[in-house]
Amino acid sequence: MTAAQDQIRHRLKMSDADIVDHFRRLGFVVTMNDLAFTTESVEDFYVARQKFWHHVGKVQRHDEQGLLIVLQVQPKANQPTRDIVVVSLGHARVVLGVLPGTASHPDLPRYAKTMAR
Repeated sequence: MTAAQDQIRHRLKMSDADIVDHFRRLGFVVTMNDLAFTTESVEDFYVARQKFWHHVGKVQRHDEQGLLIVLQVQPKANQPTRDIVVVSLGHARVVLGVLPGTASHPDLPRYAKTMAR
């Protein structure tokens, strides 16, 4: 986790175990190493999926305020398809499905559009 992600992570008043358990309840078995933290909104990811991502996949669930689950999505043509889950936990969003090196800038973790670049 980058220093910027760590700062965003500390905005959440949940333990690592609580965050992992939240994803488990959604049907995704993860570790903290599988997750990225951002201040982008759930809607930022929904719009980026439609406008920038290579293969948009299938939206399984979308709640503008707090949850986006997209199955079999491919943000960039040369990347593997995967599920992407964006969960709002208050002051930050937690994202499953971000590949390493995707952030546009290490000090400002943004993924919605940059996953397609």
